[in-house]
Amino acid sequence: MAALEATQRRSARIAGAALLLICASGLLSNNLIVSGDATATANNIIAHERWFRLGIFGELLMLNGDIVLAVALYLLLKPVNAGLALLGTIWRLANAMLLAVGVAVSLVALDSIQDGHYLAAFRADQMAATMRQLLDIHGAATSIGLVFFGLGAATHSYLLWRSRYIPRLLSGAYWVATSVIFLSFTALVVFPSLESIVDPWVIAPDFFIELSVALWLVFKGVHIVQQSEQRVSK
Repeated sequence: MAALEATQRRSARIAGAALLLICASGLLSNNLIVSGDATATANNIIAHERWFRLGIFGELLMLNGDIVLAVALYLLLKPVNAGLALLGTIWRLANAMLLAVGVAVSLVALDSIQDGHYLAAFRADQMAATMRQLLDIHGAATSIGLVFFGLGAATHSYLLWRSRYIPRLLSGAYWVATSVIFLSFTALVVFPSLESIVDPWVIAPDFFIELSVALWLVFKGVHIVQQSEQRVSK
């Protein structure tokens, strides 16, 4: 039992550190896309190539943080409910894989407006349109990834709430924020016109809640409650 609790406490701090990395990597995101204008978008990216690449690097950091977080939360929450902990981890890993697809597509989009082989074969406006299509694929992969993220994070936050490992105010707020993300990005599949409402207003609250959870896990750790104690407290 002592060894299990030690593993859980260590996993909690690793999860907190991974969450901090994810929050920090989000600060590297950029907004160089001009809505409805592929040529202006291409010119923006060419003019700010390094900033665009930093955004891609930030996504790489994020997806690696997602993988570490998924495994750490599984180890932390497995004693609470092994099946749900594993399911939440699989959903989180699915999000990371889709984010990886988006990163690869972004690099191809950048090459499409810089590589001489492409430029010699197509007109500049054709290459700009192709690049914009690739960036749209990146956006779609990110949106679908957020559906999986919402499912996984809501499952894990429910287990955190049930376990009382962290204050229920934090775990409850985390569950609400991630459930809203799941519902919102699922709704976008059927009602794409909601995009202006969903992004970024739905994601912003989750950022601050995840940051709070991360800081708690890193600096306060978790309060491991035995099953018998949980039954008495309910």
